[in-house]
Amino acid sequence: MNVTIVGGSFAGVYCAIKVKELYPSFDVLLIEKKEKIGYIPSGLSMLLNGEIDTLDEAYFMTKEELEESGIIVLTSTEVISYDLSNKMIQTSNGIKLFDKLVLATGSSQKSSKMFDEFSDIKTYKDRESAEITLKSLTEVQEVVVIGAGQAGMELASGLIHHGKTVHVIETMDYPLYKYFDKDFLESFYTTTGKIEGLTFYFNETVKQIDDSTLLFSSGNAIDIKEKLVLSANSVRPELSIFDNQLKSNSDNTIFVDDYLETSVQDVFAVGDLIQVPSFIFQTKVYAPLIVNAVQTSLTCAKNMIEKKEILRPMLKTIGVKLFDYYLASTGLMESEAFIYDERVKSVMMTLPISTIYKKDVTVKLVYNALTYHLLGVQLISKEPVLDKINTFALMIKEKIDIRTLNQLPHF
Repeated sequence: MNVTIVGGSFAGVYCAIKVKELYPSFDVLLIEKKEKIGYIPSGLSMLLNGEIDTLDEAYFMTKEELEESGIIVLTSTEVISYDLSNKMIQTSNGIKLFDKLVLATGSSQKSSKMFDEFSDIKTYKDRESAEITLKSLTEVQEVVVIGAGQAGMELASGLIHHGKTVHVIETMDYPLYKYFDKDFLESFYTTTGKIEGLTFYFNETVKQIDDSTLLFSSGNAIDIKEKLVLSANSVRPELSIFDNQLKSNSDNTIFVDDYLETSVQDVFAVGDLIQVPSFIFQTKVYAPLIVNAVQTSLTCAKNMIEKKEILRPMLKTIGVKLFDYYLASTGLMESEAFIYDERVKSVMMTLPISTIYKKDVTVKLVYNALTYHLLGVQLISKEPVLDKINTFALMIKEKIDIRTLNQLPHF
């Protein structure tokens, strides 16, 4: 059995490992267009924030490690076209045939309209782009970051750490809106708004960019002469290479069944290419997170021969350190209550981190108003609390009654 996996990031790598572990006799081929596999997309932010010393450390896996497991790895190999009905892939290293195919090509930062209008806008998700951006940063003092989601805020935090002047542009009226409620984050973004060298532009959408000016839809503008412009906008899959051979969803993700198989038999898709089932909403959502990439790849591997394990519903969970704060979130936000089937309530409190450690953590609990089942949790503290969010995620999945939380000493 020949299993071919296209894409050498988290989803592709972990799928290859799991397939080889479950089926040692299978020929497992991993194809990656870059020179190396396993680059961490947030590598530049990690470097700027002092988590690593060089981009050489921004890898979670090497080609040699996979080859030691018996996996064949082709790097610097670009897929030119797919002929899925004939189980054939045309690559820069010739034609590759497969019995089973796993698509793990991930997502792209690029918004085509924005990049068409302003070619000098920089990205940083892959190693080559990160290197170019890093070199450009040595030539400027001011940086414009488009997007105040997790990626944009991590980038802004690192740039401030390196003494840069940073302008952050966000369409919404506060940062990190996909993971935190506005009332919960108010003290955070009002405090960070006072950080020297950091300016937010909320409720602003980029309309046009030229060599000297970035123009907003509102009519406001930023002079970008001698400034570096970085894109940290939302990622999306690029599906044009499949030439309509695969059924897709309305958000341009690949349609898969509960077992991760696409509309074409023996062709699977994982990671950022697909929607995942939501534990909260009982429907599928697009959530391009590393934990989802890994979980989809492991489930996919188990279904290579027969469909025996469905992809379990997932929670949207993140943890991040920004400036001097640790922030974490899992499950339902109160602002999402309008798409939840039942009535929702919330409570916000500031508590000691533990019974013996008196440093504080601010917590927001979102719960079902009828059953009191915990639905969502948000945390913020100046002390390390990111590991606690996994405990809360488990509580949500176990449908814990929030009234039982007062049995814990620090509640």
